[in-house]
Amino acid sequence: MNALQTWMRRALHAAFLLLPLPVLAEVAARLDQATGAVIVTGLAPQEISAVITDAEVLSLRLENSPSTRGMLVSNSQEGEAMIVQPRFALKAGARYELTVAGETLSIALPAPETTTPRLVSFAPSQAVIPANTLRLYLHFSEPMARGQLREMVSLATADGTLVASPFLSLEAELWDPSQTRATLLLDPGRIKQGVGPNVAGGAPLQEGQTYRLTVSPELRSAAGHPLAAPVSVAFRVGPPERRAIAPETWEILAPEAGSSAPLSLAFDRIMDSGAALRLITLQAPDGQPVRGQITSDGGGWSLIPDHSWQAGSYSLNVDPELEDISGNTIGAPFDAAPGTIGTSVTAASIAIQIRKN
Repeated sequence: MNALQTWMRRALHAAFLLLPLPVLAEVAARLDQATGAVIVTGLAPQEISAVITDAEVLSLRLENSPSTRGMLVSNSQEGEAMIVQPRFALKAGARYELTVAGETLSIALPAPETTTPRLVSFAPSQAVIPANTLRLYLHFSEPMARGQLREMVSLATADGTLVASPFLSLEAELWDPSQTRATLLLDPGRIKQGVGPNVAGGAPLQEGQTYRLTVSPELRSAAGHPLAAPVSVAFRVGPPERRAIAPETWEILAPEAGSSAPLSLAFDRIMDSGAALRLITLQAPDGQPVRGQITSDGGGWSLIPDHSWQAGSYSLNVDPELEDISGNTIGAPFDAAPGTIGTSVTAASIAIQIRKN
């Protein structure tokens, strides 16, 4: 656009402003949070036409910004309102000023809501856990910041005595991809019988003792918000679990054909619930995997199918990587007595008959 065209457009806009208006309405602007657009009301049709014809007569910018340049916007008309759509989203909590038709309007965007993170679950959830437990899990309501667990999580006995260095010190913390679930890995060198750290300092958890895991209120989310209050979880420690996993000993509750009741397993010890969800699968009589809602609390496993059960022989398949919370796998105990040899680790398959009553 050359200088003459620019001058003519602005002159046309000025002429529109000089026309007598039948009604003088107050010009107002508000943010439509659903679309991110600014809705301007109270402008005369001529004024809206002038802005749409020449976007330079409108300016939208941050309040008190050192730059006089307005943001890139597109303008349109919807009924009696003008829609100002910024090219880029406006910032929550900021204030903007919109200049149009000789008016400068202030637009304040609401500040983002402060979400306080919460500890929503702790695993294993059972009241008594084995003395040679390898992993504890903390599940938060919000993504959490990395690099703070070592200072913010402590383990103490019932009398308040802190357990010295109970967790394995790793350069990188163990978070799931969403950064909502943290894995606390108890030092396996102190757990495994007969190795140096175990002989020198003993296992972090002692059978018969009660412990309290405490998370500091200063633990922060990825957005920088603290827990605001300390959280603690108490549990008792039972005998160590040094047996290999034996799926054939699990109790199985088979549903009736034609129903959508869950197929359920009851384990003979506490399993790693995350591993159970991934590594236990069910195969239908036609060889296809059974789809549905799978849950596990470590003490058991259940599957509610997407479709009603059909009569026939199903196969429950257990991946050899499945572990209980003491690190034992199929045929291979993690914390075996020194000098013992476990059998080779293989997958397991259990036939389950579902019948029509």
